[in-house]
Amino acid sequence: MDCYSFDRIISDYIDANLNVKLRQEANEHIGVCPRCREKLADLKSILNELGSLPCRKTRPDFESRLMDRINQTKEQKESRFIRMFQDYSRPISVIAAVMLLVATSIFVYTSVVIPNSPGSIPSAEIRSVGPNKSMTMPAAATANVQPALVSTTNKSNLPDTNKVETPNYNNQIMMVNE
Repeated sequence: MDCYSFDRIISDYIDANLNVKLRQEANEHIGVCPRCREKLADLKSILNELGSLPCRKTRPDFESRLMDRINQTKEQKESRFIRMFQDYSRPISVIAAVMLLVATSIFVYTSVVIPNSPGSIPSAEIRSVGPNKSMTMPAAATANVQPALVSTTNKSNLPDTNKVETPNYNNQIMMVNE
């Protein structure tokens, strides 16, 4: 056992509330540690002196007056904001709930009801479009271009990557707004 562990159990040691194993470890520690032995002796002498003091009588309202003073001190230490929040916490939470309900209602109304009304902003739709004349390639570019280096001895079945294909815009889809 070390000094820190002994400090944690010293009250139980004095009151004899330790199990046999802990009490034996505490006794061994006291035997080798002069600091803890002195601390134990000091605490025992303080307890003996307190036990020999005469018992004082207090007034019957002593406890209630003491509790009142404790509560007054507590209230003085609390900040003004905390007291205000405690007093108004229910109305603040009701207002927050109402504001959340109104915001949700406005969101639902603007996203569901207004788009279906006449004169509203049109929504996007999907349409199929035909080829655009300005997007077609010139005829010279569409002709098959011969590769720069043609190998006559080694022909393979690989596709010709030098060919330029005409784009087909007939089946493409684009987003348009009315």
